[in-house]
Amino acid sequence: MKENIIFIHGLTGNQRAFNKQMNYFKGKYNTYSYNLLGHGDDRGQQVDFSLDKLVQQLEELYENKGIDEAHLCALSFGCYPGTIFATKWKYKVSSLCFIGGHYNFPSRLFEVFMHYWDNLDEDYSTWLKKYTNAIYPKGNVFDHYSTLSQKIYYKYGLELEESILLRAIEHRLEYDLRSDLRKLEVPILWVMGEHDYLYKSSLKELNKDIPHVIYREIKYAGHAANLYRPNCFKDMYEEFLVQHQQEKTHTY
Repeated sequence: MKENIIFIHGLTGNQRAFNKQMNYFKGKYNTYSYNLLGHGDDRGQQVDFSLDKLVQQLEELYENKGIDEAHLCALSFGCYPGTIFATKWKYKVSSLCFIGGHYNFPSRLFEVFMHYWDNLDEDYSTWLKKYTNAIYPKGNVFDHYSTLSQKIYYKYGLELEESILLRAIEHRLEYDLRSDLRKLEVPILWVMGEHDYLYKSSLKELNKDIPHVIYREIKYAGHAANLYRPNCFKDMYEEFLVQHQQEKTHTY
């Protein structure tokens, strides 16, 4: 019987963010993806973008597809509903993979979140432009990784209902994801792009918080490393899944 993989996209994206991985892994696994609230057919509409509702979405996917257990692979903010679900429903999660994951450790990243949460007095487009440039800062004038991320995030961020990105900042400032991560016992692969400097700043105690985590970096990649170098990510993830399967078989 095939195992299941559920892919969870990040903010401003949609379920197509993992198309290449979905197509590759569907031969050996049942693969699923879905649109986070406010990112699919309801894009631009006001939604209840609460963590409870985001976790409920995942619960409903399990129920609707008849999934008993699955590997969860989440991009960026997707690590929030993914982690919370895994701590709530431990027996339903085989493993976790986070790409560009981050959490509430004092860092330059969270200083940016705090600053833009405290400065909401501009129109949304102006605020979004400044916020986008801040979360994807350029290392130098030739930093095409950040330039591309800025363009994509701003373009699709404008299409979202204005409260969604604000609620996402609020979640990351107020919800103690770090405590949830410390409770996890399932295998965890944490993948970051080599040039994702700002988001990596929140991971200074990752090995202390999750001693069994497998940390990998993808060279020549920015924040959404699976999009920059899909084949490299595919190889890393496949190796992780195969290793998990071998260890599981050995245990039994």
